[in-house]
Amino acid sequence: MRHILSIGILTLFLTQIGFSQSIQKFVDSKIKVDSLNVPIDLKQPYFPKEMFPEVSTDWVKESDSSYTIKTKVIEGTYDEFVVNWYSKHLHAMKEPLLFNRKIDKEIYRFTWLRTFDKPMAFRIEKRNDRYILYWKVLNGAGGYEPGEIEIERLKILTEKEWTEFIQLIEKADFWNMDLGRSSIGTDGSEWIMEGVNQTNYRVVSVWSPSKGNFYNACNYLISLTNLKISEKKKY
Repeated sequence: MRHILSIGILTLFLTQIGFSQSIQKFVDSKIKVDSLNVPIDLKQPYFPKEMFPEVSTDWVKESDSSYTIKTKVIEGTYDEFVVNWYSKHLHAMKEPLLFNRKIDKEIYRFTWLRTFDKPMAFRIEKRNDRYILYWKVLNGAGGYEPGEIEIERLKILTEKEWTEFIQLIEKADFWNMDLGRSSIGTDGSEWIMEGVNQTNYRVVSVWSPSKGNFYNACNYLISLTNLKISEKKKY
């Protein structure tokens, strides 16, 4: 799947609309789900539409090989293509929705869609003093068709492992990151992180991070599994 043509170095600046991240804003009892909160309707989006607004773009040439893309959020719209793309893979994984009802847990889910490699999701949950990591791998490709579930595992974590992850999330300033897609490119990967607790919900997507606090938080979840993924494949 070709996303948006990138020439040289692309930098994206988003003008963010002040969406509320209160879970109460998104709770919707009309959404039909099964006993695990997995949506029954395959057309049901996995994210609130307000979290992925469309943006207008303006290309600014910096040099012969470098461009800057200045973008502005178009208020009152949403990027239907992106939401449907991400949701298609989560439907194939039979993952639960995270925004449609209040919960007594704290959950983070990292969905990893690499253009040419198997889609994966890592969901870490805390309920009282119990910590669990779930992960799923599909046999398709993140930029094409999702395929079917190939791997589905869980692991009981220690409080120390949970705390280390939360410290990384805090360093990334996740709850204050730009909503929706914060960068774009081609033939890379989408690193989508959701977070939900008793009061708030948020989702962000970063294109092909290779370092930094957000990358470290996502990569830490990968490291807690038994998946063998080379550094070259962590794009």
